[in-house]
Amino acid sequence: MSLPPPPRAPGPPRALATEGLRAALLYLFAWPLPLSALVSLFLGRLDMVAGTAGAFALVILASSLIARGLAARRERRPSGGVPRPLALGALLVGLAGFLAAWLGAGYGVAMSLVFAACSGAGTALLFGLDEAPPRPALPEGASPLTADERRVLAEAKGRVAALEQAARTIASAEFRDRLAKVAGWAGAVVAEIERDPRDLRRARKSLTVYLDGAEKVTAKYLATHPRAGDQQGALEQNFRTLLEELERAFAEQHGKLLQNDTMDLDVQIEVLTTRLKREGVM
Repeated sequence: MSLPPPPRAPGPPRALATEGLRAALLYLFAWPLPLSALVSLFLGRLDMVAGTAGAFALVILASSLIARGLAARRERRPSGGVPRPLALGALLVGLAGFLAAWLGAGYGVAMSLVFAACSGAGTALLFGLDEAPPRPALPEGASPLTADERRVLAEAKGRVAALEQAARTIASAEFRDRLAKVAGWAGAVVAEIERDPRDLRRARKSLTVYLDGAEKVTAKYLATHPRAGDQQGALEQNFRTLLEELERAFAEQHGKLLQNDTMDLDVQIEVLTTRLKREGVM
């Protein structure tokens, strides 16, 4: 029986479109720039074309970042891989003001810096700055992670990232898909542990064994496959079987964590550990 796909992170909320309309207010201030670039082009002033066109491009990018930052701030969530998009957007608008004043209008550097400061500060005042999303409340009865537990969780995240990277680079499309599923379930387990730190205390050994096994199996396959020669078929079959077992192990672990049931994990750990040792990866 095939396993369901691993949980996926939610996509951007619909609020992004609404906040995009607010961020489009920047175009009201920047609308003369493309017109100025066109006029400068007819006059043969390439320096002014570069200044005004570059400034307008920066405003477009800043508008996109600010829309993302406004949506993230309203939803009280991370901004989707862009750190502090509101602050970065204000900085880009300031840079656009500098280019428009220096190259576009021919002001000196000092006065252009004044325009840059006013543009950036005005944007920050208009839209505000980024707020860090609140830490999710711990479930009742849970206590914060200790320093050692945070270290274990950080190492687990690093191994999940390594599996995701391997899934993007491995040659076989089949193994890319299988490895991506393993990484997806591993990431779901780590996310569940972050939500409820008690899960790490219940399932620390299994998380360590599964992730360590997945990382070592993948590393061994990547190192051995190019020079396996006639043994490539057998190596691929072993890798396929181990990935199937790892995917199943992570999926079952995730389900048991959701049910707060870890009674069978020790048995599963021993079975998988024995298999990994037999394959020479532990």
